[in-house]
Order: sequence, then structure tokens, then C-alpha cells
Amino acid sequence: MQNIIIDREFQFLLPKLGEQAYTNLEEDILENGIRDRLVLWGDILIDGYNRFSIAQKHNLSFETLSMEFNSREEVKIWMIKNQIERRNLTPYQLRYFRGLHYQTERKLVTNKTGINQHSEVDCQNEHQPQTVATSRIIAEIYDVSQSTIMRDSKLADALIAIGEVSPEAKQSILSGDTKITRNELDAMMSGSANDIVEIAESIDNGTFTEHKENTRNSETRTLDTAFSHIASIMKRELQSLSKNHNTRQVKTALKQHIKALEDMYNSM
Repeated sequence: MQNIIIDREFQFLLPKLGEQAYTNLEEDILENGIRDRLVLWGDILIDGYNRFSIAQKHNLSFETLSMEFNSREEVKIWMIKNQIERRNLTPYQLRYFRGLHYQTERKLVTNKTGINQHSEVDCQNEHQPQTVATSRIIAEIYDVSQSTIMRDSKLADALIAIGEVSPEAKQSILSGDTKITRNELDAMMSGSANDIVEIAESIDNGTFTEHKENTRNSETRTLDTAFSHIASIMKRELQSLSKNHNTRQVKTALKQHIKALEDMYNSM
């Protein structure tokens, strides 16, 4: 029997199944067997951690599928895409994986010079081939703005830091059980290691939820005010432009307002 290796970095990359979801999977496997093959890179497991755990627990047989990759970064990108394609992700899970995809893509080396195929500048001088920013590539893949991808990268950093203190706290945020705003995550990243520990521990013992309830009304009032302000500006500007029947200007203005609304959405 093949000796399957559990790579903790790869395993830590993926959201952990909740207790009930794991139980449901276990009951299904005991009734129907392991129908989906476990995916390996060499001897390293890259898809099927829960199935493998259940198979070991009950001494069940399973099939495997071997895949070839040139680097760990390529494996990570495959794992990220696989998760996004197969699951109904929570908003935080989707943003977490987009941020990880961006970070991993920047590290990916695909040529003999040892330089990534993308650059964080959109073009170079006229004697060099044009390159495209990694953030732009990833933004196009997921049909979001480049600024959204950069925010997702920060969010991923925050969740990774929390997960290093408490995997349970990280899972609670990703699953949506703990409600937390992007601004709070940003504040964590700008804080000290002690701040991260305190937040993770407060999520674990339930006191963070109490803190959220105390701040929810204030946050709601702030968002209501911001939304009313944007809506008022949008209405006045679009009404003014529509009188001139200038479709191009209307489209430009709409694009700017959509960006503002997207920023508001990501701050919630």
C-alpha cells in the first residue's frame, strides 16, 4: 500500500470541515464507500484529507489519482482552483482563496531566468516585452477589480495569522460562524502578535461575539450614512449627465460609483 504523506502546509491551506459536515461525510462513506479518488502529487496528498482520515479510522479501501506539477506553488494554485470550483463558498472563503491565489501566483516561477511571468507593473520600456500585473491577471480570472484582489490578499494574511494561533478561530471566520469585518481584520494585521492572540482566543471562548454585538449598531449607522451619501451623489450626477444624453460619460460615472459600492461591500 502506498505511503501517503500529509503535508501540513497544504492541509492548512484548506478550510476544515465542521463537525456536522464531517459526520455526514463519514456516514455517507460508511454506507456507499469512498467513491471519489484521493489526489496525490508524488506521495503527498493534495485532495481528499477528510476521506483519507475516515478511511484510516475505519480501515477502508480507496483509489488514488496522481498528478504532475513542477513546484509547490503550482500545487497550491491547483488546490485553490479546485476548492473554488467544487464548493459553495462563504464570502470570506472566496476572498481568502482569491487572496491566496494572488500571493501564490506572484511566487510562481515558470522560466529559466527565475523570474515570475507576471510583474507588478503593467508595462516596461519599448525594448522589453509587455508584462501584466499579477493582480490584474487574478482580477480578470474572478471578474473583480485589482483593488479587490489586493484587499483579499490582506484578508488572507490576517486569516493565516489567526490560524497559526487557533485553527478553530480561523475556521469559525471562514465558515461565517464568527462575523468579522474586513476593517477588523486589517486592524489585526497592523497590531502586534499579542493582538492576534487575544482576538483568536476571544473567538475561541465566545467573547468576541459579545464584542461584535456591542459595536454592531455603531457600524450599521456608519454604513447607512455612507450608503445614503453615495446614493445621493450618484442620483444627482446621473440625472445631470442624462440630460446631456452623453452615454459615454454616464457609463464612466456608473463605473466609478460601482467601484465605490464595491469598496463598501468589502468593508462589511
